Amino acid sequence: MNCARWFGLAAFLCASDLLAQATIGSRPEVTGRKGMVTSNHPLASAAGFRILLQGGNAFDAAVATAAATSVVDPSNSSLGGNGFATVYVAGTREVRALNFFGTAPAASRPELFTKEALNEGALSSPVPSNLEGYRVLLEAHGTMDVARVLGPAIELAEDGFLVTQVFHDQIARNREVFARYPTTASVFLPGGALPEVGTIFRQPDYAKTLRQVAERGARDFYEGEIARRIASFFAKEGGILDERDLSGYRAKWVEPISISYHGYTIHTQPPNSSAVALLEELNIMEGFDAKALGHNSAAYLHRFMEAVRLSLADRNHYVADADAVAVPLKALLSKEYAARQRGRIDPDRASVAMSPGELASEPDGDTTHLTVIDADGNVVALTQTLGAGFGSKLVVGDTGLFFSNQMRHMHLEPGSPSQVRGGMRPRSNQSPTIVLRDGEPVMAVGSPGNDGIWQRLAQVIANVLDFGMTIENAVAAPRFSYGGPQETGTSIEPVWRVEDRIPPEVVETLRKMGHRIELVPEEGGMVNGITRDPATGALRGGADPRGRSYAIGY
Repeated sequence: MNCARWFGLAAFLCASDLLAQATIGSRPEVTGRKGMVTSNHPLASAAGFRILLQGGNAFDAAVATAAATSVVDPSNSSLGGNGFATVYVAGTREVRALNFFGTAPAASRPELFTKEALNEGALSSPVPSNLEGYRVLLEAHGTMDVARVLGPAIELAEDGFLVTQVFHDQIARNREVFARYPTTASVFLPGGALPEVGTIFRQPDYAKTLRQVAERGARDFYEGEIARRIASFFAKEGGILDERDLSGYRAKWVEPISISYHGYTIHTQPPNSSAVALLEELNIMEGFDAKALGHNSAAYLHRFMEAVRLSLADRNHYVADADAVAVPLKALLSKEYAARQRGRIDPDRASVAMSPGELASEPDGDTTHLTVIDADGNVVALTQTLGAGFGSKLVVGDTGLFFSNQMRHMHLEPGSPSQVRGGMRPRSNQSPTIVLRDGEPVMAVGSPGNDGIWQRLAQVIANVLDFGMTIENAVAAPRFSYGGPQETGTSIEPVWRVEDRIPPEVVETLRKMGHRIELVPEEGGMVNGITRDPATGALRGGADPRGRSYAIGY
């Protein structure tokens, strides 16, 4: 990469990745008043910040950050992925929700799939939708054209970036499966070898795709020459994604869902997102005196775990694409329902075991999140995913990019609200969230990490709103997440992944209360977000020290 093209901080970042192995809680506080970008990769944050410095707004910078992420972090992101954006438009004081999650190909039906086909290869990909989301976001609220905001991503793909140990290891873990797909091996195993740490990794095919989009517009990906190449490739590989699926796809604005919480209003995505579970958790927890219980005390964590357990059961039972399945959102998010759910929690004991279906968890996956706020108070919280690491594992022809394997979140079992059907959006855990106080944005936050997304976000939000933590401390604080069901011989019970920084006496008390605990260094997933003081415009960035998340502000 020609680092001279980048401003000073990014020039440093493009030559190093010192933060990849950061210890928990080691990050300095990042502050600003003019603008801020947080993402799960330093170079992606630098790309978005570059656009802010050039006069772009939060929407321009968010697209630049998202596109750059797809180049430097292909395990988690690609134009061929799927996502959501929750935004605050300062000019109208309006929170909006953009759903750009790809639909199942029209020809999809359960008998065409096996569980393996839902997870890997040409049948595992819904319509690629990230680029359509970027287009709609820019056309609605951006100030720059697509060519300009894609500029940093094009440079990163053409000039390359330094191969870090993290990047090398991601490819090494997938070496065997990549070797099965010639188009994938040609990009990520050039000459059959792994990219070596310290070398420069370039993606010329991806750069060509990005340049073509910059020159012809995003719809060329769906209706033009790129679309024809995509459809031809899938036909040859035994897939069912075709030109009609691509040309017919549109991202859409949907009504965000929200709750009040101790005087704040928390906005997030409706189904097919699972963010309703995030709001359910907070609704339940609102009825407890968090400060009196004590942060991460056994009493506090016990109640939070029970709230997660109850919300998980509802998510599994109700949540699917709301265009295809009726989801009782009003009832699930009512304070009356939260009170009834709260009443089911025994303050001294873990709940009785629940059925396997109620405790089912989603498979692990790889996702990324970014948050941007500009000087005018515009806010973007955007989460995008490839599903599992490197998505379908299949680089699509000569486009240079992966498509997601989000079909894996659809089910083959009759009666499931998420059973495979053409045109339906798979259920997702992505939950980009914005918090308002008196109509002004005070916090925006999001996370990758499947089921853990809406669990860790609830904890981080409570850390800020209930305990007054800075966003950086709230993100770094030890937390837990649901680790899946476990048979005990007579019942099915949840296992909780609890970070080992939680005091031993707290863990022991939780176990005596009946919780099954697995101690882990990190529960999984990286939160990033920004808080804003409406009175002064002061911004604080929170970037999870559990990974390479990075905040830049000024």
